[in-house]
Order: sequence, then structure tokens, then C-alpha cells
Amino acid sequence: MKEWALDLHLHTLLSPCADNSMTPAVVLGRAQELGLEILAITDHNTAENAAVFVDKGKEMGIKVFPGMELQTREDVHLVCLFEQLEQVEQWQEIVYKKLPSLENKKEIFGEQWVVDHDGQKIREVQRLLLVGTEFSVEEAVEIVHKLGGLCLAAHIDRQAFSLWGHLGCLPQGLPLDGVELTPHLPRHPEQLAQVRKEGFAYVVSSDAHYPDGLYPPQCFASLEEVSLAELRLALKNQEGRSIRTLR
Repeated sequence: MKEWALDLHLHTLLSPCADNSMTPAVVLGRAQELGLEILAITDHNTAENAAVFVDKGKEMGIKVFPGMELQTREDVHLVCLFEQLEQVEQWQEIVYKKLPSLENKKEIFGEQWVVDHDGQKIREVQRLLLVGTEFSVEEAVEIVHKLGGLCLAAHIDRQAFSLWGHLGCLPQGLPLDGVELTPHLPRHPEQLAQVRKEGFAYVVSSDAHYPDGLYPPQCFASLEEVSLAELRLALKNQEGRSIRTLR
């Protein structure tokens, strides 16, 4: 069993609100400098940059889980993580069919770039990504699980775009794998009590949209090996796996 430093919520320059410097070399280079060992690439409603980040991670000795930050029809954000690129590509195909056919207004929302392994821009995504899909929270969690993925309620300590901000609680019966908190907001005892009651741990992630948005390790997972199955056990505090956060 080893403890790994992780950040499970990072954006690339494909996310409309992210900086254009968020290329594979920059993001992974910054993560390496900080001592992060496990990352997840989670662009808004898309995973088109996941493959190049996974490949760059292998080159640099950093495990990268391909993922997505989904926005549901309730405007709740979910961090969806997958083991294999094929799984996230299937998820992306499903999401794109449920994404409104709106054109991105880059002067308002920002540019949306797909890049190659070297970070060179190869295609600008024209459809608006920063918008709610047609999925309900329940539907999204169910489909992610059917594809073999893991689903976290994103930044529940924020009011905007969070499950807690939307409902004021974590709904009973929703089969989340865990929740995410931000590194810079105060902890709420009521939230932490319900997380414990639901029987899973919380992770702390940066939700970085620019290089300086990555923080030194705030969250650690004790795992036998780096895999989504091991991370799922850690989030449930099962079989000796666990999550530790600095706060």
C-alpha cells in the first residue's frame, strides 16, 4: 500500500473558461514540480483532449485518468472519471447528443482548443461547451456507472454549480462515489457530517483553469495500485484503502 498525491479536477485549454496555456506539457510539468502523482483531466462537457494528456502523463511518469466535468440540466457539475479512453469516448458521444446545439461565443466564454501531444492547436471546437446538458443528475450518475466510471459531486462547498448549492443537501439514494471540496473555502460541519453519513470520503481538488491554479498536494489516496477500482475502494474507506486530506 502506498499513499499517492492526487488532483482529480483539472481543465485544459479546451474548456472555454480555461487559459490557453493549459497544454499537456505545461499542466503536467506544473503538476510534476508540485509533486502530484495522479491527475484527472476534466474539461467541461468534453473529453477531446483526454488522450493527449494521458499519453503525456505516461511519458512523464504521472498517472492521468481521462474524465469530464459534466453540467446537468439542473446546472449541477459532476466529475466523471474513467479508467480507459474508450470509456470516456463513449461517454463523450452520449454527452454530445444531449448538449444543446449552440455556437460558442468565444469573446464571452473563451476559446475551446483541441491540441496534439506537443500542445499545438489543431482544431477549435465551435459548439458551446459551457452549458447544461439534458441529463438529470440521477441519469448522469447511472450512465457513468454503466460505462464503468466513477462519479463525484463537484465542489459541493461552492454555491454555484454544485449539488449542495442546488439542493442544500446530498440527496438520499443517489449512488455517488464521493464528493469534492475546494482547497480554499471553510469546511462546513453539516456537509462533512452528511458525507460521513453517506459512507464515503471527500477529495480536495484544484479545479485549475490556469497553471497557477494548481496547488501543492492537498489530497492523498492510500492504494495498492493506481487504478479506478482502487480509488473507488479508497472513497468508500474499504479494504484498507483510504483518502486523506490536509483539511
